[in-house]
Amino acid sequence: MEIQVADSLLGTLVDGRYRIRGRVARGGMATVYMGVDERLERTVALKIINPAQVREARFVERFTDEAKTIALLTHPNVVAVYDQGTHGGLPYLVMEYVRGRTLRDVLAERGRLNPGEALAILEQMLAAIAAAHRAGLVHRDVKPENVLVAEAPSGGSGNLVDSVVKVADFGLARAVEASADDEAGGQLMATVAYVAPELVTNGHADARTDVYSAGIVLFEMLTGRVPYDGDKPVEVAWQHVDRDVPPPSSLAHNLPEALDDLVARATRRDPGARPTDAGALLAEVQQVRDDLGNSANASTAVLRQIGSGGGPPRGTTPSTPRSSPRSRRSTAPRGRGCRSRSRSSSRAAAGPPRSPTRASAGSWATCGCGCSATPAPAWRSWPAPRSCCCSR
Repeated sequence: MEIQVADSLLGTLVDGRYRIRGRVARGGMATVYMGVDERLERTVALKIINPAQVREARFVERFTDEAKTIALLTHPNVVAVYDQGTHGGLPYLVMEYVRGRTLRDVLAERGRLNPGEALAILEQMLAAIAAAHRAGLVHRDVKPENVLVAEAPSGGSGNLVDSVVKVADFGLARAVEASADDEAGGQLMATVAYVAPELVTNGHADARTDVYSAGIVLFEMLTGRVPYDGDKPVEVAWQHVDRDVPPPSSLAHNLPEALDDLVARATRRDPGARPTDAGALLAEVQQVRDDLGNSANASTAVLRQIGSGGGPPRGTTPSTPRSSPRSRRSTAPRGRGCRSRSRSSSRAAAGPPRSPTRASAGSWATCGCGCSATPAPAWRSWPAPRSCCCSR
């Protein structure tokens, strides 16, 4: 049904001003279109919320309030919000149209980035997120799909170091969370491959939550894969709680030790041990870039082959669990109808994680007990039980 609704919008005029010219992308929450503001004669992007989201209680009101807050966030690395409204009962945002690709597209094409490219992108990401943190906003869903990479003035799409990076979807997660608060007790939304441990265990998000997710994105840029994998999304989520993120050099040879240390600091399971916000992590990234200099731009990293001999350098293996910073017994809430059974960790111990899959990079819809029922892109409510009778 949503595809038919989306297709019917092509060529239409929204609010007598925005002519929809084409569909850019469609996700679980919204569809993004390229359009023309006929009043100002400029190209814009329109994000129109999918009908299923509008059915949530108070979503439209909360979405509108969040849009006003996001519009006040002005930064060269933040996708600007120009307008908001409702068309055919569906809330929409009018945003800056960025000519380029998402970081997900870049990684799909390139596999992994060299240290210079990864740090250049991360620095601009963090500059955007730091501006939000200063304004009291938390992104809550930092991932490659929400990072737009515009083509550099010279060198084409292959010049990632000089590309302009913009972060999108500030506040969109919060609008969904807030609409669910009235009925679901304050659950949060996130994507399992990048979710911070505290979201899994108690549903709490602050600036350090974004720091953790940014650290996972850096890991993925350097290695071409996310650190954790599993047959069930809940398995992926709880590995963030139970395991330290492995050093990137355990999967890619010849990476500088400074990058291992940077990922380790950003992804500490105890939020109190991470940089306090994106601005603090940004300062560390800039220091690492300065220290590495030109060597960061060399494509020297060689991926380890799965099943190859030799353990990861500096003593940490991806399959070695460490004690959790909090009691797992006390922070494993169960929904109604959940049975007590152990969560299997065999996927984590089998070897290096694969590239993001539907289970590892996406999320899932919730059933009555809050666990996995059917696959659905992009979102998951937290906190999450370790296992459930309906997880498949």
